[in-house]
Amino acid sequence: MTRQITETTNVDPPPPRESIRALLRRRRRGVGRFRGIQYWLRVRGYYFLAAFAGLFVVNAVVIGGRVAYDVTLQIDSPWDTSSPALALPLSLAGWLVVTGFAGAVAGYVVTEVTDNRNIGRMRGRGNARRIALIPLLDRLQYRRHGFEVPHYFGIRFALRHDGDWARAQDHWEIIVEKFLNAAESDRTHGPRQAMWQAVLEASYVLDGMSGKCPVCEETAAKGEGRTDARQ
Repeated sequence: MTRQITETTNVDPPPPRESIRALLRRRRRGVGRFRGIQYWLRVRGYYFLAAFAGLFVVNAVVIGGRVAYDVTLQIDSPWDTSSPALALPLSLAGWLVVTGFAGAVAGYVVTEVTDNRNIGRMRGRGNARRIALIPLLDRLQYRRHGFEVPHYFGIRFALRHDGDWARAQDHWEIIVEKFLNAAESDRTHGPRQAMWQAVLEASYVLDGMSGKCPVCEETAAKGEGRTDARQ
């Protein structure tokens, strides 16, 4: 016990607040918890929406905003506009967006309800609400976080990084992301279940390992490889 307290005092205090950049990074690395259309919407859907918005703006300038709106919603035919060649792609894109995203939203709602029910049955409703993104290491020190991890896992993982909580958090996210992507073939789990299972497996695998963090070892090996290549 005395040794454990001595080690704990050598750890720098966790960062008081997560930066916006770090939060966006954590969100990006956690998209592997989604499957199918939900994953596509978060990874590729933004590009499609940007292209659709650009097409709509061009049509609004050429044929008018009201006409472009009616063509997008299939109210007016693109052949009845002043520029059918430009309005036809907008009409087709509008049909894809309306029908495709409506189906995606319906599927998302069904999956979310089923997932919340399943994880709530396993962990309780209060804990289910906390399972979303890759958890912060310092939050794993507390009891009410929704995940099953070894005792004092977060602080022991920080000790492997010489008390650098920021670097430990970065490497922790990389490892959980790999577990999420490794389970990509399993389509039976919803996003919260997938995250819960990835965090559970990653924490126990890391807790059972001796030596340095695997990400640190991989980075060091790459550095040695570059040095050998230069020589």
